[in-house]
Amino acid sequence: MQKPLGRPLSSDWVSTSQAAYELGISRNHLLNLKTDGTFKLGRHCRDIRRTNSMRATYKWNLRPLIQYFLKEGEIR
Repeated sequence: MQKPLGRPLSSDWVSTSQAAYELGISRNHLLNLKTDGTFKLGRHCRDIRRTNSMRATYKWNLRPLIQYFLKEGEIR
């Protein structure tokens, strides 16, 4: 079940799973948009991995993500 996007956000920066849930897309789709350059580090997401970690861990800025999907017509 997708949550309505018109409500106030408790935090703009959320986990990958939470961002995907809020946007109504899969985690893989969100990460693919990062990989293909659609979403940029700094504006759309930030890497919060621990020092010496090989695997990236992202926090996502929901406001620009929602704006992107509204512009693309993927969220109604």
